[in-house]
Amino acid sequence: MMDQFVGRGWRELGDYWDALRRVVGFAPPFSALPGWMAPGLALGALLALALATGVALVSLGTLLTALLVAYLLLDRVFGVSVAVAAPRS
Repeated sequence: MMDQFVGRGWRELGDYWDALRRVVGFAPPFSALPGWMAPGLALGALLALALATGVALVSLGTLLTALLVAYLLLDRVFGVSVAVAAPRS
């Protein structure tokens, strides 16, 4: 009884896993690669993700620095004060 239950569970899990691999799987050129290349492909994807994250953080830092410089220029040099007021009702 238990063997049938476990066997059916493994079959269903395998079916779900195959469906997930079809949805999330790599493009056909990547799936045709030998299995020993999978760690290198995963490492390359991880490094590309880390590089893209670094570029995004540097861009955010540049934007914040430019906004700070613009604020200081407007406030200290030109004497323009920017204030946010609540909308009148």
